[in-house]
Amino acid sequence: MRITPSAAWTVLYTAVGILTLSAVLISPSVPTVVLFTASMLTAFALLCGRSPLAAGVAWLVLSPALYPFVRYPQSGSLLTFDRMYLSALVLALVMKRSTRRPSAPSVRAFVIAAVVFAALFLIRAATTRPNVVGALETFVDAVLLPCAAFCICRHTADTPRKLRVWAAGLMVSGTLVALLGITERLFGYELASLSGGAVRADSEAGGVIRVSGPYSVPEVYALTLALTLAATLFWWMSGRTHGARLRALPSFVGPVLATVQLVGMVVSLFRVAWACVPVILVIGLGLRFGHRLRFAVVGFAVALATLTLYVPLQDNAVFRTRMGNTANVAGRLATYQMGVDIWRSAPLTGVGINQFADTQSRVGVREVWGVRAVKSPHSSFVATLAEQGAVGFTALVAVCGFCARMLRRLSRSASADQTYQALRAAVIAGAVSYLAFSVELTMLPLGPSNVVLAVLLGLAAAAIQQSQPPAAERQAEVGTGRAAKPRLVESAS
Repeated sequence: MRITPSAAWTVLYTAVGILTLSAVLISPSVPTVVLFTASMLTAFALLCGRSPLAAGVAWLVLSPALYPFVRYPQSGSLLTFDRMYLSALVLALVMKRSTRRPSAPSVRAFVIAAVVFAALFLIRAATTRPNVVGALETFVDAVLLPCAAFCICRHTADTPRKLRVWAAGLMVSGTLVALLGITERLFGYELASLSGGAVRADSEAGGVIRVSGPYSVPEVYALTLALTLAATLFWWMSGRTHGARLRALPSFVGPVLATVQLVGMVVSLFRVAWACVPVILVIGLGLRFGHRLRFAVVGFAVALATLTLYVPLQDNAVFRTRMGNTANVAGRLATYQMGVDIWRSAPLTGVGINQFADTQSRVGVREVWGVRAVKSPHSSFVATLAEQGAVGFTALVAVCGFCARMLRRLSRSASADQTYQALRAAVIAGAVSYLAFSVELTMLPLGPSNVVLAVLLGLAAAAIQQSQPPAAERQAEVGTGRAAKPRLVESAS
């Protein structure tokens, strides 16, 4: 009887799984749980390798529902659903070893910039004192997992149909997040304490509880919905490029699920989320290559609808309080000044990851219009400048610049394809929303919304790769050009 390698590996994994499960049952300590998880992830990766696209979309759909519950320990974040699932997907891609097209220059430059930023972030996290463990956890959730999600999406969305499949996963995920937030508002329950956070009451709006959906903080909830709304518009609009039979489903489901996510963004009570709603709608529905009139018409319609809703909302006490509050704006301006002061104390490498609040006591207190600075940096860029210094801040700006370059390349690729045009509009809308949130709020250390952005950017990179000619064609073109040069020289002589 001949034993195949696959059968041998199956027996080995089964034995390791049984041994580690026995160890967990006998002594449920952190090392045994980690060992058992590693063996299960390896087995799951073998299953994911058969269909990584389906596994990736399943992760998007399951993540909102399981994020607060699948974690060990329950009060911590050593093992979370996203960490375990994305690790298995990355392992599946590594074991698959499939042949890929060479990266486009713009995509390659963005990847290099992201890798450099991740390396610098890791070095600064490892050298942060005190609480190096917390800094490394921030690196894993805020940088490493988004990089993994980008790679998975980029390598699995290799056709226009698969782009729409990933967008459908984002759409369903965003709808689940929105439904959790809406039902939290209606029925008064909360999941933030299960996700490692705490319930947040808005004292300036009469003690209203800020919903956070399945996440630990409300900011992640609002930004995630902004990003998934952009993906929903892409799925909806790109459905129009397919046959008449497939056109009916997106035309009905797309607007309905987009409306659910819009309502979820409204109940978040973030002014930046409210401002992003018309921006996403105008860009996602109106931005098309060579259709300026469409952009103008959509912009006018969205502006008219916004004004129509704004007038009656003035009678709502919570809305009026949120829109009229200028004290927190002054507090943020004072915090930005303190961020510069903190940066001056360590201009090259910063004071360390998550050390902004602890370092505030060492610098003078700032006030703007009589309002003192708050403890949070309230800006991803200010936080990066203060905590990672000029080195980390420069790397972050470089990532933003190369991301803009990649989106510009996507714009050129989308000129002749309706699906790519809809994707281009959605990714730009999502990137603008993330930038708006990051300027006003500290979003970079918060992982889940970074992962969703990484999936959107992975779709953009995959679309650029799809528009590239195959390597054989490029080599043939290069060979033809080289062969033509001697002929030109001979004719000139």
